Amino acid sequence: MDEEKLSLKTKLFYASGDIYGGGAFNIINFFYAIFLTDVVGLKMHYIAPILLIGKIWDAVTDPLMGLISDNTRTKWGRRRPYFLAGTFLIFISFFILWYPVSFPTQVGKFVYALVAYLIFTTVFTMVMTPYSALGAELTLDYHERTSLNSYRLAFSIGSGLVCAVLPMLIVNAFDDIKTGYIVMAIVFGLIFSLPWIGVFLYTKEREDFSQEKKSFNFFELFFEPFKIKSFRLLIFMYLFAYLAIDVVSTVFAYYTKYYLGNEAVLPIALGTLFIAEILFIPVYGAIAKKTSKNISYIIGAIVWCIAGVVLFTLPPDVGTFQVVLMAAIIGAGISAVAVMPHAMFGDVTDVAELVFGKREEGTLSGLMTFIRKVASGLAVAGVTFSMGLAGFINPVDGVEFTQPPSFLFALRFIISFVPLILMTFGIIVAIRYPLVSRDHKKLIKYLEDKRKGIPVSPELEKEILELQKKLV
Repeated sequence: MDEEKLSLKTKLFYASGDIYGGGAFNIINFFYAIFLTDVVGLKMHYIAPILLIGKIWDAVTDPLMGLISDNTRTKWGRRRPYFLAGTFLIFISFFILWYPVSFPTQVGKFVYALVAYLIFTTVFTMVMTPYSALGAELTLDYHERTSLNSYRLAFSIGSGLVCAVLPMLIVNAFDDIKTGYIVMAIVFGLIFSLPWIGVFLYTKEREDFSQEKKSFNFFELFFEPFKIKSFRLLIFMYLFAYLAIDVVSTVFAYYTKYYLGNEAVLPIALGTLFIAEILFIPVYGAIAKKTSKNISYIIGAIVWCIAGVVLFTLPPDVGTFQVVLMAAIIGAGISAVAVMPHAMFGDVTDVAELVFGKREEGTLSGLMTFIRKVASGLAVAGVTFSMGLAGFINPVDGVEFTQPPSFLFALRFIISFVPLILMTFGIIVAIRYPLVSRDHKKLIKYLEDKRKGIPVSPELEKEILELQKKLV
């Protein structure tokens, strides 16, 4: 299938789109709340509704955008027009998110921040849902999809690294913190928006994947894909991995500040974690090529589980080297569980074509993201609620208080054992994942013959019937 081999240029330009996907929410997760409280002057009890409403809106719009993308028909295709529009809208939506408004009332500040956040999440969904769906169309080759998504995740993780370290360096370079945030918003608005010109120009959609337009059907959109065993298992693998990532992201700063008492180690540890993720992507890609993608996932999950157990044993006075080493090992584990579900997604869309007789990458991508975001919102809320129950004491007027032992224990448990539990479930699911390279080649051959109207050999027809029982 030489025609399914992608050029390096196509891989790089496609992957550059995930600079936005991998970086924008990192900046928000790390810095948006403190921007609203310390710069805009919004009181803390207004922050949670903004993030909660935004997360729900973001989740609901994902599958709808998948449906819209599947039904779009233009001379540029179903997906690419949204990349062109995103070039401008990404910059604007990111800039207004960080503009330090000075409304006299708390309600005015709240409404502005909420509207800005909703606009940002809407634009993010408008661009990233078609983007994820396009990855399944660029190539049908099992190993090329692994390669393509490895490039994509390298850009994503690299962006995550930059977005964890650089924003506050920009902000703190200015005497006026408001000016610093404006400059930061302009810089990252350009970084996030400009690559989409290249994504638009140097990717190509498959005309034969544009089937008849679909009308909205709630049952089909949210339930029909779950008839497919491969999709159900992929959803769980994806969900367990990213819930673990979300939990660690939420508590990592608290862990370094309040348990380790070493706030300065945070950017070093985060940077190390992201670098380890990047370095191990080709390692897991090679493992997936020699074995299978679910084996690669399992190995990464085991690495993370081992790191979690060791992390729990670290004393509060542990040295910087040990903390950085643990961050590197965790990053090495995250690398596999973050990359492989994306690489598997394209293969599962082929199974969906076998079942439904049409391509629905956008719908499946939107549904996956919807489930992840709803679960993520609940998980992060549960974690923060648990830390509150454990006795967290808020600083008052910049004055910090000694945290109770119950809170410190909760921190250690959450950062160590919650990911371990989630990854254990991920391993169990990955063991059951049925689609491997040799079966996928048969599936692609069958689907290609069907699309071209070529008679399928009785031998292949029989093999596909047996394969369908395993995959569906």
